[in-house]
Amino acid sequence: MGKRTSLWILEKAMQFDTRLDVYVDVDGNESVMKWIPPFRACRALTANAAVATPSWTVGDWFHPEDIQAGWVNNTDYEIISMGGYWVDMYLCSSPTATSSALGSVCNGTDLNRKAYVSQPGVAPMVNQAIAHFRQYLKARFSFGGFAGAAAGTGWAGKGGLMTDAHWFELWIWTRINRWLLRGNTNGSNASNHIPQWHLDPNDIGILDASQSAAYGASISGGGGKFWDIPISDFCGNRWEFTDGLRLNVGAIYTAGKTVNPFTDPSDGYGHAAFAATGLSITGITQMCDQVGAPPLVGNSVAAYRVEAALKGHGIASATTTAGQGGFDGQGIWFDLTGERIAIRGGDCYTGARCPGALSFHYAPSFNGWNIGARAVLVP
Repeated sequence: MGKRTSLWILEKAMQFDTRLDVYVDVDGNESVMKWIPPFRACRALTANAAVATPSWTVGDWFHPEDIQAGWVNNTDYEIISMGGYWVDMYLCSSPTATSSALGSVCNGTDLNRKAYVSQPGVAPMVNQAIAHFRQYLKARFSFGGFAGAAAGTGWAGKGGLMTDAHWFELWIWTRINRWLLRGNTNGSNASNHIPQWHLDPNDIGILDASQSAAYGASISGGGGKFWDIPISDFCGNRWEFTDGLRLNVGAIYTAGKTVNPFTDPSDGYGHAAFAATGLSITGITQMCDQVGAPPLVGNSVAAYRVEAALKGHGIASATTTAGQGGFDGQGIWFDLTGERIAIRGGDCYTGARCPGALSFHYAPSFNGWNIGARAVLVP
């Protein structure tokens, strides 16, 4: 498409500026959550419809306004309803966090340690495994309610760690509206900057003083307004744990959009909520960016898998040079040994990843300074 004008940018920014509300938990702690409105997206099923997608590939997505005369629904394309849920506006944090300290780690019993919250201007909670975030994001919704409404247990079980499928819908929401997001929130380390037309290498946000300054990590909501599209830090501050998608020795298991797909927070792909797709990671080259690893080659998405079981996750069927391809440089990582969790979005420390970035690199026990989480709440 043509050059983006200031008016175009403003229109797009306003399009994603949807309702914010505050959820108040059992301890009276507030979480800012954003309403993701229902919307429809089209997935290209044939080469005819693929011309409407940003990548011109089958399996990619486009806006319903781009449907052309002569295309047949459910033959050339399919229309999928998405959205209709709340998500944390900010990476989750301890209620006692500050801009320079992580605050208290949740334990489920003590005051201000029962659940994590979504608040701006503080250090996001990190250095915890996925099971921990599962437990203490679900706990937020065991009692409480949105500000101004009666508190109770009506939201119990409906909210918890964001699923990969909900994350992917947010990525599609930006994608079909051509809001391209590249790189990460540390401009000095990003090979492709965010947004795509923004080229300031000094745009690194308000640094998170609880971490080494060398990382370039930001506090929650520490950047400009464009960093809030569609939710704060979606453009790559920390990797984010997501639920409902796992590998086991390369085989793909999915729980779709099921919130809290577990009985015990440590449950994995073997839980009844996860279905074996009968499909595996195959035919692609992953990104290698650790110290001493091979050069960055063949590691960004070039096309999506087209199988129906995977359409809600955006798993690569082909890859290309790092930072290239028709998917804004979306990276892909995986480890084909043991059980692997899905994390999304990339972090601030290394180059181009983009919000659609997907990693199956880590085991469920892994934690680090560069991986956080946020909640989803489905009415």
